[in-house]
Amino acid sequence: MTTWMETELGRWGKAGAVSAALAAVLWSGASQGSMALEESSVEDGMEALVAEVGPDWDVVEAYLEHERTWMARILASGKVSEDGSSPNLGEAGSATPRVFVVRASSDGAPPRAEMEQALRAALEAEDGVDVEQRLGAALEDLNGAELVDPRSEEPDSPASTLINDVLRAALEARPGAESADLPSEDGDSPASTDGSVPDAPDVRRAAAAAIAILKVGGTHEKTVEAAEFLVNNAAMTPGGEEYASRGARALLEYAPDYEGWGLILQRMHLLGRVGPARQAAAPAVFKVLASEAEDPVLRAAGRYYVAAGRMQFANAPGISEEDRAARRERALDAAAGLSAGVEEEDFPGDARTFAEAEADLIRSIRHGTVGSKVPDLAGSRLDGVPERLSDYRGRVVLLDFWATWCVPCVAALPEKRQLVADLPADRFALLSVSVDAELETVTGFMENEPMPWANWHIGMTSETTRVLNVVSYPTYILVDESGEILDRTNHLPDDFIALIEEAVGRSTE
Repeated sequence: MTTWMETELGRWGKAGAVSAALAAVLWSGASQGSMALEESSVEDGMEALVAEVGPDWDVVEAYLEHERTWMARILASGKVSEDGSSPNLGEAGSATPRVFVVRASSDGAPPRAEMEQALRAALEAEDGVDVEQRLGAALEDLNGAELVDPRSEEPDSPASTLINDVLRAALEARPGAESADLPSEDGDSPASTDGSVPDAPDVRRAAAAAIAILKVGGTHEKTVEAAEFLVNNAAMTPGGEEYASRGARALLEYAPDYEGWGLILQRMHLLGRVGPARQAAAPAVFKVLASEAEDPVLRAAGRYYVAAGRMQFANAPGISEEDRAARRERALDAAAGLSAGVEEEDFPGDARTFAEAEADLIRSIRHGTVGSKVPDLAGSRLDGVPERLSDYRGRVVLLDFWATWCVPCVAALPEKRQLVADLPADRFALLSVSVDAELETVTGFMENEPMPWANWHIGMTSETTRVLNVVSYPTYILVDESGEILDRTNHLPDDFIALIEEAVGRSTE
């Protein structure tokens, strides 16, 4: 079994971000470090396009071939020049990214965080050696990990869906860049003649053909492939939440023995985290799975994701305490007993059993949602002294889950320093919790970037991150003096800073 990790390097900076293949892709060049995704419903003309294109798999194949050509052109144009510099294609907003893919074996590769640190060090090295050579040299010291060619057509090469996601995210992240999904009038992506990045291929006609195939009613020989295409290739496009929903429902209806649900479920769950329209589509699919799937494992997985979605819903801003408590109870109702009958079965796409997944989810709902009370979790200070969260009771605490390789985490350091300087230490504590693999990485980082407040080091996997449902970085959790979670977010907007100041002010009353 292998997992895929990706990192990107372009003219806009040498700080690359590394993430699991199915996680949200973060890029240092983007504001807030995330993909810019347009929220929209399926366009009014889609059904007409479905009727026009019909159930023609050749249209999907043509798109996939076009996508491969587009990716190859971008990847090739991103090759480093002879002098070792990054490519200089047009203006900064048209710079071409370089994409490197690392294949890591689960049978002996080091932890992901260790690989991230080695890759980051190689990316940032200023030794005159080509970046690809630096990455390759770094990976030679990491057993079970290797650099592979993203353009390879070998059977075990990275999926085109992964590379497509990486490239589109990287192009969206360019300073001043417009959407990477801008089709030409004929739906084709013309070759670039001015050194700029060519437009990404438009998925709409291919999505229409896939939808038409599903409308045949499961008799088309490409039914499964069409459903997978809608979830994997069309999901993250404007209107893609409806495409993905149709694909997932078709798999449930027409492919009862389908074995790829782990990836489908994870992709749908990711889709549900990126915007209101998408948040509506993903839960609808999970509800159908939870109630209609014949396979008990799939029904239990549906219930898990229904409960996870409700947990996220309980953290929504701007709702009353009563409404929040009711949402939390609904999440608990969905989670309780979801593993009955499949307790020891493996959770799809996960290393846990269903019993373990249910227990972790229930603890997160009870102790990691806004309005709940954090348990007395333990950690270690950077000097090795053990501490517990109860040591900070009586003060408002901002829990800051971060890592040295997390670009937005490091970018927020000036704001955090200002908070600590402005707020009284007897009523406010900033507790930064590092998930770096090695303690030495954190202490070395602080030699040049002082963090004069409380710091823990817990590593990538810990009870603390599991209980508090920390799945992305940075994650900020604001806790009042009694241990109740007041809010949680992934950045530090003005209203969140104002809430911190208000909570500290209330603690003196």
